[in-house]
Amino acid sequence: MQDTKKRRSTGQITLFDVAKYAGVGTMTVSRALRTPERVSDKLRTKIQSAVDALGYRPNVAASLLASASSNRLIAVITSKIYDHSAKILLNTLQTTLAKQGYTTLIIESYHYYKRESQLLDTLYSHNLVAVLLFYVENDELIRQIVHHKTIPIMNIGIQSEELTNTDVGLDDSRAMHMLTEHVIKKGYRHIGLLCANQQHHLFQQRLHGWHKAMLAYHLPTDRIINAAKPANFSTGSELLPDILLNWPELDALICTTDELACGVLYECQRRHIRVPYQLAVCGFGDNEFSQVSFPPLTTVSLPSKQIGEYTATLLLNQLEADIDYNETDLSQLSPEIKSRASL
Repeated sequence: MQDTKKRRSTGQITLFDVAKYAGVGTMTVSRALRTPERVSDKLRTKIQSAVDALGYRPNVAASLLASASSNRLIAVITSKIYDHSAKILLNTLQTTLAKQGYTTLIIESYHYYKRESQLLDTLYSHNLVAVLLFYVENDELIRQIVHHKTIPIMNIGIQSEELTNTDVGLDDSRAMHMLTEHVIKKGYRHIGLLCANQQHHLFQQRLHGWHKAMLAYHLPTDRIINAAKPANFSTGSELLPDILLNWPELDALICTTDELACGVLYECQRRHIRVPYQLAVCGFGDNEFSQVSFPPLTTVSLPSKQIGEYTATLLLNQLEADIDYNETDLSQLSPEIKSRASL
């Protein structure tokens, strides 16, 4: 008999345990229990034997949720739920899918780091019709989801080798390149970049965009501070003194988030540094507070709402019209510079 795993809190056998015991995928077990007519007699008997041997009892709450959604439940796994642009994208995605009768289940993957099996058990205890991965960097989690693939899986934001031809690629590098070039064309030449702790993929893209624009105009790229602290208001305020100490000639500072940039603005006010006359400041993301900061913050806005609508359309076409897709073209969804008084 194979080893089984029990939930510590309840001691209950999980769907994952049944799948492991029967030697099948968790989604196959879920389908056999919920819609047995869709599974062969041989496979159904095998799974029922595993259920009986382990004493598995289905999750009633999950069953009710699946029934309430009329088998139209879509899971979104994300590690970027607190980001402003992510909130807009996810809200648009939910709204668009809801109009077609689908319920969206959003799971924050950060809390399941190195506990992929627990997340998979949670995921497949519901009768899903599709899974969307939104800025998921956990390769092992992606690999396990693909291994159990019996439903459409879409990947948003980060390209994955495991999900060839199912990616909706987003490019923050392009947005940062546009912003940096905008600053350069305003006449600034001593430009710095302030980074802080955020997802590695996002950091790499934004750093790449800044480097590319600076090098295109033959400007130095050494004025960078990358802090291990959170990318928030406090960090922006705390790091400005270090920046000015290292590069007193700085005439413009680009921050990788609006939160960092607004923190810099607060510290400039405290130090009586006139923005933008002594130091121009730019952010990234166009959060709503960037419009009411003092002075209003120049930033770059991502087409989050349009991307949410675009992604929902792709998924609906695949679910309802059975239209598969190989490549996605987001070239028409361009970032937009929000030029305000801080530059």
